[in-house]
This record gives sequence, structure tokens and C-alpha cells, in this order.
Amino acid sequence: MILDAIVALFGLLLAALSAAVVSIGIACALIVNLLIGCIELVVGLFVSGFTLKRLDYKKGDRGSVQKSLCALVLITFIVAGLFFGPKILNRELTLVASDGHSLPFAAVVIDEKSGVKHTRTDEAGNLIVSRFKTMAITVKDPRYVERTWEIGEVDDQLVVERSVLGSGLDVFADKLLQKAKR
Repeated sequence: MILDAIVALFGLLLAALSAAVVSIGIACALIVNLLIGCIELVVGLFVSGFTLKRLDYKKGDRGSVQKSLCALVLITFIVAGLFFGPKILNRELTLVASDGHSLPFAAVVIDEKSGVKHTRTDEAGNLIVSRFKTMAITVKDPRYVERTWEIGEVDDQLVVERSVLGSGLDVFADKLLQKAKR
């Protein structure tokens, strides 16, 4: 559902961009020529005499408008893919204990279509997993009771019970931190 909304947003942006580009052919040719000039500048630093053919816009010439439209659409898709690609392909999860505290550096096993991946959460209990490859997530840490979530059960926040060892370590950590606060 969210993916459909994102695709619809890109379609709307592409339609708006296409309408603007078709109506303003000279500006499009100018933008494409500016990009070509930037490429020439960078490559010209290493290769002397390097030039690229510029786009010419002649009134009534639809070929130039179509070339610049294609170039702008291609550039838009590349920039959008680089910016939104990781947000669409990956998912961020937070692992928390039943008392609401996050699980820093908890050992996690992720079952993916390509195999099994062993990882740990970050210092805030966050974990980034693949949205489309992940089949199951298992917490395998001695501080917490082992639990497995299938992909249909996975929410943005996964709750885990503490083991006896984990509860003892938390009491010990609270005592040490309490003395440091004074």
C-alpha cells in the first residue's frame, strides 16, 4: 500500500515534469547543455581537448525537445533512485524489552531468501533489514528469551522478554549507574 503510494507520487511528478519540459523546450535544452558542460569540465581536467556535442533548439524542431525530455526524465529517475531507493528497499525495526527499554547490541539472525545473516542491533536497538528478501527474524542473545517472527508478524517495534541473565545484568547496571549519578 505504501509502495503503491510512492509509485503514484513518482508518476505524478514525472507527469508534471513532462508537461513542464514539453512546454519549455529552450529551458530543457539549456539544462541539458549545462550538464554536458559540467561533464566536459570534469573530464577536461584529465583529458585535454575533450568535447561533447551540444543540443541545439530550433523553433519547430521537436527532436531537440524530445532529446532533452528523455535526458531530464533519465536524470530524474537516477536521482530519485539514489535518494529513495534505500528507503524503499530497506526497513528499520526497533527491538525493545517488555519493560520498554531498547535492546542495544542484541544478537539477531535474519533468514533471507539468499541465506542466513547474523547481525547485531545498534546502540539504540535499531535494526535495518531488507523489505523484500527477509523471511524471518530471530533474537538469539543470552540476555533475552529467544523468539522468532515470521515476515507477516513483523512490526516496526518487536518486543522481547528478558531472560534471567538479562534481568540480573540490568539490576547490576542500574546499581552501577545510580552511584555514578550522585
